[in-house]
Amino acid sequence: MITEEYLKDNFLTAYFIDNERQNIEIESTSEDKKQVISTIIPYDQNNPQFIALSKFMNIDELHESTYERNKKNRELFEQSVIDIAKRDGLVFDQHKLDTKFYPTLVEAIFNNNENEDELFALKIALFELDTIRDSSDEEAKKKIRQATNKINALQAAFDCLDKK
Repeated sequence: MITEEYLKDNFLTAYFIDNERQNIEIESTSEDKKQVISTIIPYDQNNPQFIALSKFMNIDELHESTYERNKKNRELFEQSVIDIAKRDGLVFDQHKLDTKFYPTLVEAIFNNNENEDELFALKIALFELDTIRDSSDEEAKKKIRQATNKINALQAAFDCLDKK
């Protein structure tokens, strides 16, 4: 049972656990401080447990704690998804090029060569390269912009690099 006396020595944090903000999870330590105890209480300003919690955390702090917890959980979830995707070869780490990347690259360039969305993305990526963006060879840069397929865009990019 959550009481003011118990929370005085054992309170850790509290936050809403549902989108409707009807239930609160209170985390506290056991009397011997060796365990974290989770207690769920309703958000009811007349509830004795909520009244006890209110002595240690006001409603604004409760909302802020909820926001920070959700933000942290979201970041942890996103990092887990990225780690799994990298492990399974679904995304590539641009700082550590894996040889598994090359078959995907070749597939992307030579198959479906005229896909407009992919061609547009390739052109943008090419112009993000300092050597192409800063090149004084306006004709080669024009050829990249006017390319109608990925191979032509890459040929124009190589021409732009050769003339630098």
